[in-house]
Amino acid sequence: MKKKIISALNAEDMEEQLDQFLDPVLSFRRSAAGPAKQMSVLSVKEQQFGLHWVKVIASTNAEMAFQYAAHFSDAVLFLQHDLDAVEYWTIEAMSAFDERGLQLCIKVLHNTKDFSERYFKKQHGIVLEDIKKLLTTFVCGLNGRSLKIEVAEYICTDTESIYLPEIISEYSTKGDNFFYYKLLTVYQWAQNWFGTWRYDLNEKLNQFDDPVKALKLFHCFESIRLLNQIRYELPGFFRQAETFLSDYNKLQENTLAISNNTNDSNEWLNVFSRLSEKQARVDDTLAFLEQYYSLIEAVDFSFQGVLLPNKVQNVKIRRLKDEKTLFREALARLADEKRQANPENEEDPEMDRKDPVFNTILTEDNEVPDGTTFELTLDGQVIAPPDDVESLMSSIIQDIGEIPEEYLVAAGPGKYVAENETASNKTDNVWLGAYHEEGAYFYDEWDHVRQHHRKNWCVVREVRVTPVYDDFVQNTLTNYMGIVKSLRRNFEALKGEEKLLKRQIDGDDIDIDALVESYADLSMGMELNERIFTRMQRDDRNIAVMFMVDMSGSTKGWINQAEREALVLLCESLEMLGDRYAIYGFSGTTRKRCEIYHIKHIDEDYTDKVKARISGVTAKDYTRMGFAIRHLTALLEEVEAKTKLLISLSDGKPEDYDGQYRGEYGIEDTRQSLFEAREKGIHPYCITIDKEAGDYLPHMYGAANYVLIEDINKLPLKVSDIYRKLTA
Repeated sequence: MKKKIISALNAEDMEEQLDQFLDPVLSFRRSAAGPAKQMSVLSVKEQQFGLHWVKVIASTNAEMAFQYAAHFSDAVLFLQHDLDAVEYWTIEAMSAFDERGLQLCIKVLHNTKDFSERYFKKQHGIVLEDIKKLLTTFVCGLNGRSLKIEVAEYICTDTESIYLPEIISEYSTKGDNFFYYKLLTVYQWAQNWFGTWRYDLNEKLNQFDDPVKALKLFHCFESIRLLNQIRYELPGFFRQAETFLSDYNKLQENTLAISNNTNDSNEWLNVFSRLSEKQARVDDTLAFLEQYYSLIEAVDFSFQGVLLPNKVQNVKIRRLKDEKTLFREALARLADEKRQANPENEEDPEMDRKDPVFNTILTEDNEVPDGTTFELTLDGQVIAPPDDVESLMSSIIQDIGEIPEEYLVAAGPGKYVAENETASNKTDNVWLGAYHEEGAYFYDEWDHVRQHHRKNWCVVREVRVTPVYDDFVQNTLTNYMGIVKSLRRNFEALKGEEKLLKRQIDGDDIDIDALVESYADLSMGMELNERIFTRMQRDDRNIAVMFMVDMSGSTKGWINQAEREALVLLCESLEMLGDRYAIYGFSGTTRKRCEIYHIKHIDEDYTDKVKARISGVTAKDYTRMGFAIRHLTALLEEVEAKTKLLISLSDGKPEDYDGQYRGEYGIEDTRQSLFEAREKGIHPYCITIDKEAGDYLPHMYGAANYVLIEDINKLPLKVSDIYRKLTA
């Protein structure tokens, strides 16, 4: 059978094809004739590609499809007939429409020449979006507070984020461009860690007649100091970075050359000499600024970016205010814990009424920038603060160099902020403004029609479940008393289970099967196999599991009751087993309000507060699942474990308030998110009570990765039993 040859469309036939998709926006003044004429000179493959995307885009917005058709031929030419590049241009335009609307999309479509220049730069360059997560992890491994990585026009830091360019292509290889990103990141981190922002720079610089000139010279001097601090702190990294510091090296070499050829004092030599010392502080930089303000012209280094004192000061003021409140509340908590740990004080009412006295002791520590650190004392005794308090102390010291006296007063009665106020109410308030306010996570969503992700499409926030301190957990344990005992026995046996290892070189017993095979081999003249023993071995469990609980409106009533009971039995069982586990709920309304409900973090103890959160689990909104899977996958990625499970507990298929997510779109997005989780070494599994689950769950999870529980009353028992089988 001969293969059918497809010919290129002429202008008339192309116009007829385009009319089918663009009819809603065509009129007697406007036709598809222009785009059709341009596309008629393209190859068959290019024409088919263009028509396919016009059809896909028209399903979203007909005007966008018309603009795409009008600029498609230009894009093909500018991008040198590389259809992969044209597809990249197409997706960028559609993402612009998703994020900012038609106007920005048309701007992308119009600027095909600018896009092509950026695209070809990316062939040997590095795009920040591709390495953003890697850089975030990298900077978290350094000292100091965690810093976010964001795209911006200027390279700078506000002490909470590091802002870097969208793409770096200055160097000829991707490896060099990637390392330059790391250098920029480390330099901005160094400003935070080594005290560049210890003082209000505006206050210091306004003492000079030209604050802008003073800022430039300060930045120049401070860059010299920070580079040398990096040299001491990260010597291996600095050795790699030296080839990227040509302007800095040139200034240093010129300074040394001048000093060797003259007996005159050299201002630059003094600056390099003092600011290169390990003990150099930002105070030394400020002292040199005052000394040489009129004598030295600032030199700009390519890696240094800009300093934005106003932006930093606003962030610091807000952060210090929040941290002061949090720190005082933490001190009150530590004081309460001490009183509870010393019940003998109850016999002495005077002791119980005394205010706790907190203080700090300065000690030497060569591992921190100032060479000193602070120990916390309570009533004259040094105490080891928990991680969250220690982190708060570190952040405060990083900002102002000490813990001020007013911070060391424990918050009094009534000063605590209720958990539901700090989390739920605050989260509700952010929706009064723009949905992309600070505090949100952004996740892609899979569009099966486009066969591409919608970038940063879902706006996700973590919300703590409001704890309900009632008798729910105790009543559940009472009602399921016999089952709880049975579960504990089963899980205890699982914890101590030993596995029989066969075909070992040595062991406790003879492996009969291996011995018979070995004897047969020997009788045939073959060498005797030494692996003829068995040995019992107890494997250490190294498992981390996330439970993803459906909190959509459809779970209201008996389903919600069964879910909460199941969680109680699970927690009781897992506490016996010792596996690391976390519990999160999920729900939301449209892509702009996707919510993850924190019930228990992976390393959080199973406390009364966690039990109260389980009791507080209530039915919320809709079942948009993809964002929840992606968020919990990201959390699981940060956990060190040999086996990672993501177990969903749901009552129905993915859906949302907006009609688009219902049906095939939601199922395909969820399926793609599960595929992404598997790629990261995470094993998803679903426990459902939806009797129609067979219509969609095999497609999403795979035939062997879900289970249907038809009797909702059996859910609490079955969930623990399923978990035991999954991890046996």
